[in-house]
Amino acid sequence: MEVKQLFKGRWRQAVILCLVVSIVTAFNSVVQMKQQVSKFTDGSIHKSVLSQIFNLDLAVISMLMTIVLVVLIFSLVVGLVVKVITIGTSYTLLDWLRDPQREIHPVADATVGFSKQYGWPLVGLIIWQTILVFLWSLLLIVPGIIKSYAYTQSYFVYKDMLAATPADQPRPTYRAAITRSRELMAGYKFDYFVLQLSFLGWRILASLTAGIGQLWLVPYTLATEANYYENLVANAKLAAK
Repeated sequence: MEVKQLFKGRWRQAVILCLVVSIVTAFNSVVQMKQQVSKFTDGSIHKSVLSQIFNLDLAVISMLMTIVLVVLIFSLVVGLVVKVITIGTSYTLLDWLRDPQREIHPVADATVGFSKQYGWPLVGLIIWQTILVFLWSLLLIVPGIIKSYAYTQSYFVYKDMLAATPADQPRPTYRAAITRSRELMAGYKFDYFVLQLSFLGWRILASLTAGIGQLWLVPYTLATEANYYENLVANAKLAAK
């Protein structure tokens, strides 16, 4: 089913469902724009700050490093929470695509990633996938990018693997989910790149609206990615016949 057809008459539900992800995305886009502007205007200020840092005593530098570390840890935790919310929201959109008449409960559906069923396993999968991409990136940037595209479907794969696993059986492993994602994306990585590229113009326009456009763009983007996974699964089933 096409995403536009799915959302027809139900855009409000889609926007509310993705509200948290949209707000974070809008905030990030505004911050990035300000950073780009500051690169051209604050060069002398940065040099002045750096020169002052070198003149500080060891105790002050130690305190600053502690503050930076705390901020970094906090940012990582917040980023992880947002990622889980994004994945949970994508799960709901995938279920919605599979059942167009499905009722949407914005709060419960947006936070499904924190449920007992997904919770910690999702956190583990996020961390494991990040480590793998990082290790591949140590070789060269290009292998890291290729692998990151190969692993894009691992979260959806894990959801379906978990649903197909009987309650008395062990949970699917992260490795199994990532391996299956690689198999699904074999021959489709460039196609997925083109899909992401098609959102670029809309993302630029959304940024020009101070991020307000993200309220509609984020649901459409996440649902399109979920629909892409559905098509990959359908293609794999056809190829297996």
